Amino acid sequence: MINTGTSKKVNLFVLMACVVLTVVLCPKKQLYFDEPFQIMCSHGITLGNVDKFTNMGTFTSADLNKENTFHNVFMLGADSIHYVLLHYMNLAFGNDLSVDVYFSVFWGILTLIAFYVLCRKIMGDSIYTSVALVPFFTDILFLNQTYNIRHYIMSLFVAIMSGIYFFKYLFDEKSFKNLLWLGIWCALGIISHYFTIYIIVVYPVAILLEEKAKFFTSKKMLALAIPVVFLLVYFQFHWNPLQSSDYYNHYIKKNQIKVDHSVSIKDAFSLFLKSVAVNFQIYYPLFRDVLLMRIACFALVIWVYLAGLARLIPEKAEKKKYHLLFALGIFSSVFVTVMAVKTKNNMLFSYRYFLFSIPFSVLVIAYFIKRLCNNGKANIILNVLIVAVLVGSGFYKFIAAHRGNHDNGLECNQLVAMHEIVNKGLHKMDVPRTVDAVFINSVLPRNYNMTYTLQTQTDSATLYDNEAHVVEKYRFLDNGLIVLF
Repeated sequence: MINTGTSKKVNLFVLMACVVLTVVLCPKKQLYFDEPFQIMCSHGITLGNVDKFTNMGTFTSADLNKENTFHNVFMLGADSIHYVLLHYMNLAFGNDLSVDVYFSVFWGILTLIAFYVLCRKIMGDSIYTSVALVPFFTDILFLNQTYNIRHYIMSLFVAIMSGIYFFKYLFDEKSFKNLLWLGIWCALGIISHYFTIYIIVVYPVAILLEEKAKFFTSKKMLALAIPVVFLLVYFQFHWNPLQSSDYYNHYIKKNQIKVDHSVSIKDAFSLFLKSVAVNFQIYYPLFRDVLLMRIACFALVIWVYLAGLARLIPEKAEKKKYHLLFALGIFSSVFVTVMAVKTKNNMLFSYRYFLFSIPFSVLVIAYFIKRLCNNGKANIILNVLIVAVLVGSGFYKFIAAHRGNHDNGLECNQLVAMHEIVNKGLHKMDVPRTVDAVFINSVLPRNYNMTYTLQTQTDSATLYDNEAHVVEKYRFLDNGLIVLF
């Protein structure tokens, strides 16, 4: 067995290696479907105020920049916390896409550190903290969202912080401070991404099952009242989840997007099996995605849970931790499945919607491996085979995802046009849609003087020099750049 001092050093080394690799592996930026919307919202222009520019026909960068205010970013953006932070990052460091990407990388690094703290909270300073760190870092979702100009990675950090204070409250000290911080992180989770609710809802259930009526003291009610009042005030000035749903439905209808509304109970159950398998790092459905494979991988996850309880974890307190980790890991699949059936929307099974459960799913597997390897009665060869099955698919997927060149981003000639504008010092262009001008203006250097004229009868943009001569034309596809506009 490795002693505690050595384990601490190894764990810190693995953490630092993951942090360094997070920076080193940052790819050349490609834009994906929701990212332009995030960028434009952080500059104060959304569905709520974009039409005024369409009605103007011709407008300038100064007109657009007048909308770049805290009020517009906060009030008109559906996920305002990240938008506001990105707004001030751009004001401080400029509109270059690298600023937006490294802002997400910053949250990715904080997420790794928070997960390291959570691992220590669950497994102490054993080497198995590293066993959890590595599959978490190599999970297909972590780096994907770390390099994405979206709010998911920040919300993941917040979800992990809530988990830390949840376990501190239940297992260290049921104090006012721990409950207050738990409530604060939960409130931040709700307003950073509404789907963190499938993590948060487990907390009060677990606390009330343990404390029952003892929980209802004046100090604890005060600790909860502070974040609750904060949420009530926030939703007085900002969108609530129901309004965001209306916003999404308006976007679907306006852009005539086809959503799979044929979600049967059978289909949803099959996707539920797959989501559980993927979230708990059992990736085999991604390689041979048939129902039998989904069932087998789901059964393996359930076996890990039950075998850990029955054979490997005799202590009552440790059993409780294991129960809670499993509940926090699997409830996202239950929640999303119910939502998908209720709304008849298979898009909810996109992997990013399960992101906030991944840390707890990973910890279930790591904790099981810890107990399996520390069980002196087990067959060593069998243990190695079990561990290989549990972690092998995740590593394979990580390697496959980083092998070769991948070009899955949007065709975004708006960025090409932006670079041409800056390099040649151009100040006038025709655009086919208002959103093209809004996006280009959002990535131009701050206070760059530009005049945009709508030419809706074409799908091309035209750049002009100071004598009104055509310099270049670019075709602007009507693609995911217009998300939510």
